[in-house]
Order: sequence, then C-alpha cells, then structure tokens
Amino acid sequence: MPNPKTVALAQSPLFQRRSESLAWDERIKLSYERAKAIVQVYNLTAEDLLTLSPTYWEFHTDPILVMDGAAGTLLTIHYNLCAGTLAAFSPGRPDVLRTVQDILAFRTSGQYCLTELGHGLDVFHLETTATLLPDGNFELNTPTESAAKYMPPTTPCGIPCVAVVFARLVVEGEDRGVKPFLVPLHDGAHMYEGVVSKPLSPRGGSRPVKHALTYFHHVQIGRNALLGEIAKAGNCRAAFFQDIKRVISGTLSMGGFALSTMRIGCYIAGRYSMRRMVTDTTTGVQRPIITFSTQSIPVLTAVSQTLVMEAFARDSYARFNRSINDLTQKHFAAAIFKSTIVKHAHITLSTLGDRCGAQGLFEVNQISVLHADMRGAAIAEGDILAISIRFAIELLLGRLAVPDYLKPDGILAKHEKSLLAHLRSLMAQYSGHRDPRLESILLPHCQPLVEAIGHRLAYEAAVKQGVDDRVLYLYVTSIVEMDPAWYVENEGMSQWSQQTQLHDAAAALRPELETLVDQLDVESYVTAPIICEEDWNAYVSSLEAFGDSQACTPTRNEVNCSR
Repeated sequence: MPNPKTVALAQSPLFQRRSESLAWDERIKLSYERAKAIVQVYNLTAEDLLTLSPTYWEFHTDPILVMDGAAGTLLTIHYNLCAGTLAAFSPGRPDVLRTVQDILAFRTSGQYCLTELGHGLDVFHLETTATLLPDGNFELNTPTESAAKYMPPTTPCGIPCVAVVFARLVVEGEDRGVKPFLVPLHDGAHMYEGVVSKPLSPRGGSRPVKHALTYFHHVQIGRNALLGEIAKAGNCRAAFFQDIKRVISGTLSMGGFALSTMRIGCYIAGRYSMRRMVTDTTTGVQRPIITFSTQSIPVLTAVSQTLVMEAFARDSYARFNRSINDLTQKHFAAAIFKSTIVKHAHITLSTLGDRCGAQGLFEVNQISVLHADMRGAAIAEGDILAISIRFAIELLLGRLAVPDYLKPDGILAKHEKSLLAHLRSLMAQYSGHRDPRLESILLPHCQPLVEAIGHRLAYEAAVKQGVDDRVLYLYVTSIVEMDPAWYVENEGMSQWSQQTQLHDAAAALRPELETLVDQLDVESYVTAPIICEEDWNAYVSSLEAFGDSQACTPTRNEVNCSR
C-alpha cells in the first residue's frame, strides 16, 4: 500500500511544483523545504535511529524520498549519518543530546564529513587533524588540498548546520587515531571563522544537492567537541570502523532508495506503454506499444524484478536486524542487498528510459533523473564494487559463509555455488589472495559473485512471501539472461531456449500488466506527465510559448529569406 504518512504531502503543492526550470539555488532551497516537511511528517526519534526501528525502515523506503532525490540525500545524511552517530554518543552528554534534538526537529541541519578528496574509500588514512591545545581545546585543520572533506553540502542553507567531522587526533605530537568531532559549520547564512565551503559544480542529470569541498583553517573547537575518549584505542583501526558504523546502516538504506526508484520507474513506463499508440503498418489500426514484444518484455521484466526486490527488501531488513551486535554480519547482509538491487535499478531505469523514447530523456518524466540519482546512491554509504570485493574475498577465504539455502537445488543456487567453487579453485592456484597475479583475474568477478548470492536470496524471499509464480518465473529467466554462457555450459540451456523462456514468461504476464503496475502503489508519488493524456495536456499548457498562437502563412519574401 502507499505510505499513508506521505500520500497527502506528495500530492501537495510543495511536491507537485515542477522544479526543472527553476534556477539552481531556487531548486536547492525547495529541496530543503521538502526535506523539512518530510521530517515533520515522520518525527523520528533517537531511539528509531539507534535501533533501526520499523519506522526508520519505513522512512528509508518511502517513495517520497526519490520524488526529490536531493531532499532524500539531505535526509539520509541528516538522520542516519549525523544524528545516528551523535545519538550513540549522547548518553551522559546533555550537550550532544540537545544537538540531536535540534537535528531531529530540523532546527539544525546535520552533515557528516568523513571522506577526503585525496583518499576516497581509503578513509582510515585521512589527513585532517585535531590537535589538543594547552588550554584543553582543539585546533581543527586541513593540512593539504587533498585533505579537503569531499561531497557533504556544507554551504549556508538557511538554517544552522553542524557536522560530525572525522580527524586525526594529535596529543603532544602523538597520533592517537581518527576520532569523530562535533563541529558547527555555519549559522544558516555565514560560515563560522576558519571554515570554508566551496560548492562543486552540479552532478550531471541528478537533482542538485550543492555538494562541496570543506576546509578547516586552524579552527578552534571546544574540548566537548570530541566524541568519545581522548585516549588512544588499543586497536585504532577497529575503533575507527566502530565509530563509522552508521555507514553500514546507510548501505542498507541506499538499497531502500533503489527500490523506490524501481517502483516509480516501472509505474511510469508501464502506464506510458499502455497509452502510447502507433499505427500498425499491416492493419492500419492503432495499437498500444506494449503489444510489441520489444516493449512488453523489458517492461514486464522490470516489473517482475521490482516485485521480487520488494520481498528481498523486507527479508534483508529482517536479516540485518537479526544480526544483533555483529557488525560484520550486518554489513554483509546490507552489502548483498545494496549490490543486488542497485544493479537491478541501474539496468531497469536505463532500459525503461530507452523504451519511453525521447520522452524518457526529460527530467520532467522522472526516469532519467531517478537513474542519475541512483548513480550517486551506488557510491554513497558503501561503493557497491568496493563492498562486493571485500565480502567476496571474505567468502572465498572461508571467513564468512553464504546465508542458508531455502532451495539448494534451484537453478540460481546452482549458479551461485558454481561461481563460488570456481573462484576458490582459482585462488588455490596462487600463493595467497593478495598475489598480484591473482588480483587482476579475481577482482572483476567479486561483484558478480555477490550479486549471484543476492539473486538467489531475492528469489527465495519472494517464494517465502508468496509472490505470484509467474512473476517468479519471469524473474528467474531475466537473471539467466545476465550470465547466459554459464547456463549454456552448465545447464544445457541453448541461447535460443533462454530467449524463448524469457519471451514465454513475459507473455504469460502480459494480461496482468495493469494489475501489476497498480500493485506497485506509487501513483501518488508520480509527477511524470506522460502517464496519461490529461496530465500531458496540462503540462503542455503550462509551458512558456513564443510567437502568436494563431496560424499564419509566411509571405513570399519571408519564404525567400528563410532559404
């Protein structure tokens, strides 16, 4: 069902306003207004953030977050990374608790400054320093250009902003490891002394967030700015990853974003395909483009994958929470989910955009901007390639085990087991997994291995949750298409038989398309005018017009001059 919390908000003028033609700064202001409105609807608590409560998960899978991907981006940083980190340090710290309350009420914007320009995913080796001064306070400093904090939108946005800033603690010349600090950045209109924010140019095609480079030039911060202990941890690396554990819940949350983009994209493409008519050259009679297999197969495939991903999302959230305090198992569950669903979202949104022709290129029709927003989500809170490599290697070394099988003899389970066995056999031929000769061969197969596990788990989750067998069959045939050679070599499925199965599976679902599209429950969050004639006509009427609307015939001189 559509989320009752946000249906009315999604239909309000605030979210129905078309922002595509607004100036960049106006769009950013609008995104902050939308973010604040979503905050007021949900009223998440610190307990929600710390426990990843059902309300927290409901929030991160709410389609309203991808109606304006910039608002969604702001809020996942605001809630999950910033407020979630601060909430963990708030016991016994009334000052931190007050800040958390201000963030939860959106009186203050929360940011998270971890990644640095010159270090990317190698965050443990970041350069920003926080040096203990004789008076007990700290001096926060960006020592080199490569140490600039990268991406968080730290420029003044109309409300005060604070950030969790990760810096290398230096005490009397001793490096005590990377620690988190609570740092005020600006008052809503002006940056605080020594803090510099340089907005980056917009990302191509996605909703503008005003990402920035952030520098700290000998910024004086109080002794209470340090979150946690001043002493050097026994294991600095382990302590650091404990401090950034909100990235793990963010990995899960980004998968929730992907699900919403798939639901909306499928609804738009499905509705458009059913209403768009062309003239059949044989009969001279108009027919909807969905009646062509070149349209129905990709649309129905996308819908089936989305319905299976809905089941997988519920299962992954449950598996994540079952891990209790085991961060590795939590991260593993989140990584499988995110890697699998984001790959589906990338392919689905790109394909559906193509199947909407020229209409699929325009931001107003949502699909292209959803695809661009997902490119950012694929990198945020756990780059899918990097986390796939990490967990694939752990599996191959036997440090982790794949989740239990529901159908161990199923074709997707066989595919997963075969890839795992092949890569383990390959690894055994070398001196170790860090052998440079092995690296170039092994690394490209890590993400496909994690995705194969995800495909099997998604299918099993859908089976357990009673998803229609016809949807399941189309899902499986679409997964076979992703690695056709393996199924030819190992299951005796010729290329032609694979294509025939995909065609037949889609044909079986074709009469149910309208019902399946309605089942996605996202109509309230769709603003694309191409879904129906009435919306399209209203959109065209709203466009700026140049020239006289009355028809006129050019004179001979005008015709000659135009040549």
